[in-house]
Amino acid sequence: MKAILMITILLSLFAQAQQQRTGNNMFPQWSHDGKKIAFTSSRDGDPEIYLMNADGSNPVRLTHARGRDAHPYFSRDGRRIVFQSPRANGEDTNIYVMNSDGSQVTQLTTLKGFAGVPVYSPDEKLIVFQWRESNDFRDDRKWRICVMNSDGSSLRPITGGEANDQVPNWSRDGRRLLFFSDRTGKDQIYTMKPDGSDVRLVAATGFNDNAAFWSPDNRKIAFTSDRDGNSEIYVMDANGKNARRLTNTRDTERGGIWSPDGRRIVFSSDGNGSSGIYIMDADGSNLASLTGRNISAQ
Repeated sequence: MKAILMITILLSLFAQAQQQRTGNNMFPQWSHDGKKIAFTSSRDGDPEIYLMNADGSNPVRLTHARGRDAHPYFSRDGRRIVFQSPRANGEDTNIYVMNSDGSQVTQLTTLKGFAGVPVYSPDEKLIVFQWRESNDFRDDRKWRICVMNSDGSSLRPITGGEANDQVPNWSRDGRRLLFFSDRTGKDQIYTMKPDGSDVRLVAATGFNDNAAFWSPDNRKIAFTSDRDGNSEIYVMDANGKNARRLTNTRDTERGGIWSPDGRRIVFSSDGNGSSGIYIMDADGSNLASLTGRNISAQ
C-alpha cells in the first residue's frame, strides 16, 4: 500500500512538473509561408508570445512584458507580428506590432478597455480587431469590431456595440470580413464589408457557432461549435452548408486556423486544467500535439 501511495505521489509530482514546464499554450497562428507558428504560452510563468517551427520544435520566446501578450498575427513577409498586450499600464489591453524576432515593439492603439485579436488585411494597409470599452467583464459593454490603418491611424468602429461582435478576419481578396456575433441570442457566424455594411448571416443554427476562419481559397470555413454538446472544431462550406465535425474530445477546442496551403488546421484545446496546441489534417485525421499535452479523447 505504501509503495502504491508513493508511486501515486511521484506521478502527481511529475504531472505538476510537466505542467509547469509546458504551461498553457493557446492562440496559434501560422506564418504565411507555413513554416512557423506563433502562439501564447505561460510556460515561463507569464503569458508571452512564442515562435516555433510548424512541427512544434524549437520554441523561442519573443515578448518579455508583464500581462497577457496574445493573439499574434504575421505580416505577409513574416517580418512583423501584430498582437495584443496590456503592457502599457497593466489595465488597458491595446494593439502592438513588433519584428518577428521580438524587437522594436511599437504601440498602435491607446484605447481604454480591451482591444485585441488584430489581423492584417491581405494588402496589409489595414488592421481589423475587436474592442470593448471596459475591462470589467461584469458590465454590459459589448465587443465592437474596429478597423484602422496599419500604422494605427484613422481608427474607426464598424459595428455599433448593440451586440458582441468578435474575432474578425479577412477574405482572401479583402472585400469581406468574417466574424461571429450574439445578436440573435446565440453566437452565430456572419460576414460583412470592411466598412461594416452588408451584414450577412452565414448559417442560422440553434447552437453557439463562433471563432470562424476561412480556408485559404475561401471555399470552406473552420469554426467552433457546441452543436454536439461540447466545444469542437467543425468545417463547413462558405455558404454555411455541409457542416462536419472534425474533433471529438472531452476537452474544449478553440480556433481552427488553416495552414497557408489549406492541408492542415492548428487549434488549441483546454482540458484537465491546462491548454495545448494541436495540429490535424483538414479532414480531421492525423491529430498530433505540438506542445506536449495529450488530448482527452471521447
